[in-house]
Amino acid sequence: MSEQGAIARVTRADLPVLSRDVPLDLPQVQRAWPEFEASLDSLQGRRMMGLVFNRQDVYRLATSKLDRDSAHSYDLQETAVPGGDYLRLTLVGPAPEVYSRIGAAFDALFEQADHDPERPLIEFYRREGEVDCLVPIRSSQ
Repeated sequence: MSEQGAIARVTRADLPVLSRDVPLDLPQVQRAWPEFEASLDSLQGRRMMGLVFNRQDVYRLATSKLDRDSAHSYDLQETAVPGGDYLRLTLVGPAPEVYSRIGAAFDALFEQADHDPERPLIEFYRREGEVDCLVPIRSSQ
């Protein structure tokens, strides 16, 4: 348990997504989200994520790939969010205040994680005011 909330170990499957990469720079990331969302047919039924590739200084805006996406020609990459073991801390609070706590949540996770630097950090936007922060960890096998 951290002061941010309970930390849980979870296992995720690979998830096909549509994505766009931008430099890992907060003002550029904040500008990119509205454009990314506007490029989609609808946000209905979508799972939105941000993936942080620290070694490459890349932030990947991503949304789950849906069956209806085959009928559209988005200007987006088809990639995948890598599965595996993660430590997860869920943040809940009013938007946009909750988003300001993401950095501290990752700090708390890193204090307990045997971090796997080959996979990205994940910000999973569950709904407005609720964000799962996930740090990839090495498998205990």
